[in-house]
Amino acid sequence: MTAGWLKKISAILALCMTIGCFSACGGEAPTEGTAETGETGEASTSEAEEKEVVKVGYIFMGDCDDEGTAARDNIQRIAACAHTDVKSYYIDNVTITDFPKAVDKLVEYGCTYIVSASPRFTNVLTDVAGKNMNINFISYGARIRTVNVYAYTDQMYEGAYVAGMAAAYNSNNEKVGIVVDPEMLYTTPVINAAALGIQLVYTDGELVTAFASEDDEIHKAVDALYKKGCDVIISYTESPETVEYCEKKGIKVIGNHDYGADTENYDNLLLTVYPDHDSFYLAQFKQMDLETWEPETFVGTVANGAVAVSAAQDCAKDGTQDIINALLPKLATGDAYIFKGELKNTSGNIMIQQSSMMDPAEVYAMSWYVLGVNNELDVFVEQKTELEINDFEIVE
Repeated sequence: MTAGWLKKISAILALCMTIGCFSACGGEAPTEGTAETGETGEASTSEAEEKEVVKVGYIFMGDCDDEGTAARDNIQRIAACAHTDVKSYYIDNVTITDFPKAVDKLVEYGCTYIVSASPRFTNVLTDVAGKNMNINFISYGARIRTVNVYAYTDQMYEGAYVAGMAAAYNSNNEKVGIVVDPEMLYTTPVINAAALGIQLVYTDGELVTAFASEDDEIHKAVDALYKKGCDVIISYTESPETVEYCEKKGIKVIGNHDYGADTENYDNLLLTVYPDHDSFYLAQFKQMDLETWEPETFVGTVANGAVAVSAAQDCAKDGTQDIINALLPKLATGDAYIFKGELKNTSGNIMIQQSSMMDPAEVYAMSWYVLGVNNELDVFVEQKTELEINDFEIVE
């Protein structure tokens, strides 16, 4: 607790005692000058001075208007702001190259806190934070805090485990596809967890991977997966296009964005698994407002609600929600730890012994795929040169 906040508590307590004294005596507060109010009876300048509003700036790599990951996080930002006095702003469509410029722009605007809302910015943020020690940063995708960087990340592989199980349960041929944006958080653990989730239903079930980022790439990936025999597809992309395209093609799909009430508008959407940062942002904003904010480390999980799983939708087979309900509590308590026991890679080599369990750091660093992952499809991501943006629009 900061000294500033202690002073505020003392002032509030003193005021309460004064009011209580007058109420108990049946008297009224003085209207003439006193030592507390000054000669005119008005509050002193220091007490009347309004508290400086905390300004927070968000930097998104994606477009906040395209219903993708950036749009979802922006909605959660707005929801958190509604319950505090913090003012927040954002800049979207920021490349890695232009991240330092976006930070400078928000700092010039008066933001003393910067939220780096994409794991792709993690590496460049380290250098930027070191050059802006008077600014506090919240870095999505970072695992190690520093004196001015709050590290928060999500164990999205927990959600992928549920998605894999539900996808397999709704598959008619034991083969599931997954479209993965290679720049998403912890793609290898997510793929492996989805494959292990499939194997909860089918011991010899297969997960076919396809890497894609842009919408046209996603179309090619979905078509290739369907041609490969995948009748259910899992989405793990920045863009919502996997779900949109699967809907057009009549392919069952599991999304990774929060569609809210719009979920019922999709005839082929089985369920969604997504990061839910409402509570996290709200807690951060309240601490900023109370001047108690300190850089820490936060890991989003199924247990704390930051990794969310929606209800199974009408297109899902009967019993889908039952198996989800059975698995989620076990994940939350750790009874269904995913990377535990013997694990083999795609070549059949034992990578984890039967009596072993991977710790989170080992999971994050995974560079091999578990047996049951088929990664023979081409990577559909095309190399693109980043376009430098010279001007930014700050949006409230």
